[in-house]
Order: sequence, then structure tokens, then C-alpha cells
Amino acid sequence: MKKGLVLFLLLSYFTVSGQIRSMIDAPAIYLTSRDVEHALNREGLGLDFGYAIGTHWMMTKLSVGVHATADFDAENIDKTFFANPFGRLELGLGKWRSNGQQCAKNHQNAYSILAKGGVVYNFGKRKADAENGIAAVKADYDYFVGAELGLFYIKDMHKNSEYFINGGYMLRSKTIFAELGLRTFFNTRYADR
Repeated sequence: MKKGLVLFLLLSYFTVSGQIRSMIDAPAIYLTSRDVEHALNREGLGLDFGYAIGTHWMMTKLSVGVHATADFDAENIDKTFFANPFGRLELGLGKWRSNGQQCAKNHQNAYSILAKGGVVYNFGKRKADAENGIAAVKADYDYFVGAELGLFYIKDMHKNSEYFINGGYMLRSKTIFAELGLRTFFNTRYADR
């Protein structure tokens, strides 16, 4: 009980003092490679929506989205198209959407540079198709570690867009992934200002 009260008081203090930041990513659109080592096998587009909470030095984000990929090395590319809905929970440590001064000012450049890790659950399923060289896919989870670099210009304190590159290693499937795209985000702490 005492630990819960202390945690509640700490969260309340950080929220009131402006240390806790709350942002909605809606949407992130990006080019993705789900297996960089086998280039052109699982390339495509990604789209996701998320909610993140954190400080200037860390963040936790829950997101849902879809990866639409194909094998561009295949003879029948259309047969290899695969839409994989997913859910992801991640933790990032480093600078998160900050201008380096930790102050709320418009018309400045800002950035994110994060070491990340988390878990992703892939909901997509498909049956094997030996004739077209397609392996079976089942819904499953995977863990990842990686990094993200994001750059943006603070136009206003509520809505901004950032360019980002994100990559990492999937621990269970043993694949390297990469993402390059544009993300629009809303700072919910400044919604009414």
C-alpha cells in the first residue's frame, strides 16, 4: 500500500511539474524491410497509430498497425503480398522529442535518439504455397532491440511531424528490420493551449 501511494505521488508530481509528456502518433507511414539480410523478400509499407508517455529521457509506447509486404524477387509478386496487422509495446531510452533544452518553444529544430526494446505481436496468418515458394505464417509474438533517430521542426506545441529511421533485431525470428518514414504526432498536454 505504501509503495503504491509513493508511486502515485511521484507520478502526480511529475505530471504537475511538466515532466511527464503524453503524445499520440497518428499516423506513422513508412517504408519497411522486415528482413534486411534477404533484401527484396519482405519489403513494403507500414502504417501505425500509437500512444506514448514519457519524459525528455525515456518513453513507453503502445501502437497498433499493419505491414503490407511482398517478395519482389518472386516471379509472381502479387501472390506473395501479405498484410500483417500487429500490436507493439516498446520502451525507449535516450532523448525523446526534445530540442536539447527541455523547454517548450516553437520554431526550433528538435530530435529523438533512442535505444529501444520491446515486444510485438503479429496477428497475420497465411498458408504455405509451395508452388509460389511461400512459407506458412502463423500469428505469434517476437521481442526486439534497436534504435530510432527522429528529426522535426517544432511548428507549434500541439501538432508536429517528424522524419524517422528505425531499425533493430528481432530476437525470436533472428531477423534485422528497418523502417524509414514520416510520423505525425499530437502533444496531448498542449491540446487546449
